[in-house]
Amino acid sequence: MTDNLTPPMVDAQQAPTSPRGNGLAVAGFVTALVALALSLVPIINNAAFVLALVGLGLAVGGVIKARRGAPRKGLAIAGIIIAVLAGAAVLASQAFYGSVMDEVSDSLDSTPTVAEEDDAAVEGDAASAAPEEPAEPSEEAAPEQDAAEGTRANPYTVGETVSNDEWTVTLGQPYEAWEQIRAENEFNEPPADGMEYWIVPLEATYTGSESATAWVDLTVRFVGEDSVTYDDISCGVIPDDLSNVGELYEGGTAAGNVCLVVPAGAPGLWTLTAGWFADPVFFAVG
Repeated sequence: MTDNLTPPMVDAQQAPTSPRGNGLAVAGFVTALVALALSLVPIINNAAFVLALVGLGLAVGGVIKARRGAPRKGLAIAGIIIAVLAGAAVLASQAFYGSVMDEVSDSLDSTPTVAEEDDAAVEGDAASAAPEEPAEPSEEAAPEQDAAEGTRANPYTVGETVSNDEWTVTLGQPYEAWEQIRAENEFNEPPADGMEYWIVPLEATYTGSESATAWVDLTVRFVGEDSVTYDDISCGVIPDDLSNVGELYEGGTAAGNVCLVVPAGAPGLWTLTAGWFADPVFFAVG
């Protein structure tokens, strides 16, 4: 008996499928790249901004398609980045070109035209050609305005009391004091040739709300007839030195001497500055 042999069933082989493409990624990348290349070109960059938007949309579509199995995901992401850069470059370049145009426009507006220059020249010629009318003589010449008190042009007189928000000060009569200084300390050196030691007595009351030190806050200087300020205080040891008075509180009074090295005879004015940021006031010997 012959067995019936059934031939084995052979499954038909399926034809291999080709991988799916991602045209959106390619199109988005290329469009964004073109937009970036045109983003800095004046006028044309208006169209580049539109291309950047289109490229951005295509590239986003390419990413979505890649998530579903399509290739070129990296190319799609690159398209998104380039599209964003292209849009930003368009906005930045347009802002720059706009500012340049505004500057050019302003310069053109401020530049006189030929007609304006001609009119100005005619007006100038007419003004120069017209004879000037003689000024009517005034019955009395206007007096010059007096300079403010305490200035170099209108100094106080030594002995007058001056004050500000923190100090009330009286500057005493300055005097040549080498003999007195030599008697104070035998080691004091004499002044240089042509110079003298002059002592200025000073009395000051502190009127501020905190505290202060007279020899720190109050500065005496000499301005000679040569318009030079003399501020050398190296007279040596002097009697009743103001620096020996300590810190003062409101209502406290300091009395003492300051000494300056000045030209012989002291031809000029004395100044007093009361406070670090105050202006000096001038005094003349009466």
